[in-house]
Amino acid sequence: MAEKDARRRYSLTTAICLIMGICIGSGIFFKSDNVLIATGGSIGAGVVMFCLAATYIVFGGLCLTLFAARTDGAGGLVDYAERFVSPRFARLIALHYAFVYLPSISAVIFWVAGVYACMVLGLPGTLAQQMGIGLALMLACSLVNALAPRLSGWAQNALTVVKVAPLLAVGAIGLVAVISGRAQTGGVVPPAGTGGGLAWLAAAAPIAFSFDGWPAATSIAPELRHAQRNLPIALVVAPLAILALYLVYFVGLSVTLGPAAVMDAGDGSLALLFSRLFGERAAAWPNLIAFFAVLGTGNGLVLSLQRLPQALAARGDLPGGRRLVRESGASGANLLGAGLATLCMLAWSGVHALAQAGGLIPNGDVSEVSVCLAMLLMLPYFAAAWRMRRDGRAGVLRGRVAPVLATACCLFVGLSGLAEPARVAFAALELAVLLALSWAARSGRTMVRQRGRGAS
Repeated sequence: MAEKDARRRYSLTTAICLIMGICIGSGIFFKSDNVLIATGGSIGAGVVMFCLAATYIVFGGLCLTLFAARTDGAGGLVDYAERFVSPRFARLIALHYAFVYLPSISAVIFWVAGVYACMVLGLPGTLAQQMGIGLALMLACSLVNALAPRLSGWAQNALTVVKVAPLLAVGAIGLVAVISGRAQTGGVVPPAGTGGGLAWLAAAAPIAFSFDGWPAATSIAPELRHAQRNLPIALVVAPLAILALYLVYFVGLSVTLGPAAVMDAGDGSLALLFSRLFGERAAAWPNLIAFFAVLGTGNGLVLSLQRLPQALAARGDLPGGRRLVRESGASGANLLGAGLATLCMLAWSGVHALAQAGGLIPNGDVSEVSVCLAMLLMLPYFAAAWRMRRDGRAGVLRGRVAPVLATACCLFVGLSGLAEPARVAFAALELAVLLALSWAARSGRTMVRQRGRGAS
C-alpha cells in the first residue's frame, strides 16, 4: 500500500496545469490576426468563433469525466476504452497515442521550440539549426521526466504560469483601455473575400488545433492523488480556463490596438503591442514568451507519452514488454518505457524533417494529420457517453448535449483537415503504421496464449 501511495506524486493543480500546458502553445499568440481577417474585423464574431472552436475540448472533457469518475486504472484513455468501448478499440487507441499521435506531435512541438530559440538567440534559423536545438530540448525533457518525475511536474506548473501570465496581462491592458475610453473596435474595411455570410466559420478549424492535446493528460491517472475525484475536476476546470484565457487575450489585444492594426501587423501584433507600451526593445519579448509556451507544451506531451509504453505492456499489447511492467529506480520512473518513447519521438522527428525539407506538406506539418486522426478516434468515447445516459448512468448534459456537440466538432474539423490532397499520403502512412502495430500486438497476444496452452 505504501508503494502504491508513493506513486501518487501529482496533485489536482498539476493535472490542471498539465492540460492547460499541453493546449496553450505559441499558436494563441499569433492567431488573433487570422481570426479578425476571417470575421472581417468583427471582435464579437471572433469571440463566437473561439467559443465554437472550444466545443471539442469543453464538451469532450465533460464526456470523459463520466469515465474518469468510474476508474482509477493505468493508461487513461486506454483504460476508458477497455471498460466502456471495447478491448480491440483500446488496443488501437493505445497504439495510436503511443507510437503515432503523441510522438509526431512532440516532434513538431520541439522543432517549433527550436524555431523560437533561433529567434531569441539571433541565429539564422536554418532547418538544421532548428531541428538540432529542438532535439536537444526533447532529450533534456525526456531525461528530466524519466529520472525526476516530481521535478517535471513542478516544471510543468511553472511553465504554465509563464504562459498564462502574458495572456492575463494583455487582458488587463485591454480592460484598462475600455475603462479609460480608449478602446478601438471599429474603422475596419473587411478584406476582399472575407467576413461575408458564414465565411468566418472557416477559421474555426485552425483555432481548434490550439485546443488539441488535452486527452493525453488522462495518462497520469495512476500517479494522480485521488484520481477518481481530481481528474474529472481537472477535465472541467482546465478547458473552461483555457477558453477564458484565449478570449481575454483576443479581446484585450483587439481593443487595445484596434482590429485594423492587428490585421495589418499579422503575426507581429503582440510585438507591436509590446513596442508601443514598453519601447522598441520590447518587441523581441513575444519570441521569448512563445519559446516558453512551446517548451511547456512539449514537456507536458513527454510527461504523458512516457507513461504509455508501460500501460501497453501491462495490457499485453506490446510484444516483449514484460520488463516495462516493472518500475525502475526509487522515483518510480520506468527508464525502459521512457527510452522507447524517446526513440519514437526521434523517428517522427526524422519524418518531420524530411517533410519540411522537401516541402511535402505546404503550409503544414505531419502533426496536423495526427491531430485529425486523433479527433476522429475520439468518436467512440462520445458514443459510449451517449449509451451511459441511456443506461441511466449520466445526466442530460454529459449524456446527451456533450456527446452531440463534441461529435459534431470532431467530424467537422477532423474530416476537413484530412480532405486536403497534400495530407492524404501522410494520413496513409500513419494508418499503415497503426495497422502494422495492431497486427504485431495481436500476433504477440496469440503467441502468448499458445505458449500458455502448451505449458499447461
